[in-house]
Amino acid sequence: MLTKYIEKYHKNNFQYILVDDAGKILEQDNPILPLTIGENIQDIHPFFEILTHLLPTIDESFEFSCINLDYNNQETLVVDISLKTSTNNNNLVIIENLTNHYNNYQLTAQSRNESIINSQILVLKNEYLLEKETFKNNFIANFSHQLRNPITASTIFSDLLINSNLNSEQKNYLQIIQSANKDLKQRIEDILDISKIESGKLILVNKVFNLKELLKNLEIIYSYLGNKKGIHIQFNIESNIPEFVEGDQYRLKQIIGNLLTNALNFTNKGSIIMNVSLNYFRAKKVNLHFEIIDSGCGIDDESINSIFDRFTKLDTTAGTGIGLGLAIVKYLISEMGGNISVESEVNKGSKFTFNISFKTSNHSNDQKIEILKNQTPQLKRKYNVLLVEDSEVIQLSILKILASTGLFYIHIIDKAEMLIPHLIDNKVDLILLSNTIQDFSAITLASSVRNLSKEYKKTPIILLSTQGYKDDIKHFKKNSINHVLVKPFDKNKLLELVKQSLK
Repeated sequence: MLTKYIEKYHKNNFQYILVDDAGKILEQDNPILPLTIGENIQDIHPFFEILTHLLPTIDESFEFSCINLDYNNQETLVVDISLKTSTNNNNLVIIENLTNHYNNYQLTAQSRNESIINSQILVLKNEYLLEKETFKNNFIANFSHQLRNPITASTIFSDLLINSNLNSEQKNYLQIIQSANKDLKQRIEDILDISKIESGKLILVNKVFNLKELLKNLEIIYSYLGNKKGIHIQFNIESNIPEFVEGDQYRLKQIIGNLLTNALNFTNKGSIIMNVSLNYFRAKKVNLHFEIIDSGCGIDDESINSIFDRFTKLDTTAGTGIGLGLAIVKYLISEMGGNISVESEVNKGSKFTFNISFKTSNHSNDQKIEILKNQTPQLKRKYNVLLVEDSEVIQLSILKILASTGLFYIHIIDKAEMLIPHLIDNKVDLILLSNTIQDFSAITLASSVRNLSKEYKKTPIILLSTQGYKDDIKHFKKNSINHVLVKPFDKNKLLELVKQSLK
């Protein structure tokens, strides 16, 4: 039985050809190539011309693998060929048909190669995305850094000028400049927020705060802005919402502010209504329902599905933003566990609705303590303040602010290497240190101050920083910095922080 199988399968896959030293076929079987006795083997295929040069050798064996043979326009075969020469003018050529084997091997190899290539493509894509993300973050950081100093200077000098002896026309011009400063600052903050969102660095800070007070302050601000544009602003706050809740006060204010600003931008007449009501109250949690309804230009069906996408602006001349406000709103509401929806009709207006849950708090002690902590103390003597800053515009801005109070002696140095010699020769009560001075690290400079003497281990150091990420601020505070004032800042923020540091 075994002999039968061997004969069957072996015969179909092997062909034996006996040739003389000149390559003439003497004997052969025909399972693979249909050959004729008497023809020359080199006429079958160009490959066999090589064999004719080897035939005169004596008692040698030659092996050739993976030879492609196309014979008389038939299907191409992939074979192994063996040549065994002899002394009696009878040379044996053995052809083994391995077409299926090699084809399967090629498919396997191809599949493996494709897998390797896909893996390499994935690695390259990841490297590209990392490089792209690094470039974007560096660009945003540099972009922010380059703009913060001039915006700070413009904001401070505008604040100083508004209280000077100006006529009404000049004050109007200055108010336009102040408004432009706020807009530009908001654009920077929006871009930084989107960058934080994409990198996972935007973290909610939950604290107890006065919700009713927050809404009241927003009503005052936006009623004023609405009156300037001739738009009626109305806040309807249900009396049963809690006064104190626990959540991220800054981000809630940002959400409502972005939506109200958006409504103002796209409403030229009529009204904007803000409704806040209670959905439910249970297990020390309250879920609130917010609505912002405007009588503006509305949003068409084609655009409404993309308004929450980044850098998306409606095809209209209204609005001055860069298309980030609503994208940030949607993300923040989602992070707070809520959801937002919009209904709109062209030329009739829009209605934005969202729900957010907060923990409730029956105690206002934390809020009262926070208020007491933030009260600006009264200074009892004049203090020596050292400003380490190489920007002449920022130097002059801060000098004007501090000098206007009459409470400080101000010293300014613009080179980092002058810091330690100055501290050795002069008494300093507080240091204002820029994080962008020349090529020196602010942390290195602050550490040098702390190591100078026992006297300077507790001297307040306020960092004037162009880096506003929460992680950056934490890093600074862990390394010899008492407070961080992020640029751009205004006159009031600077004075409050300076006085609190000296209390």
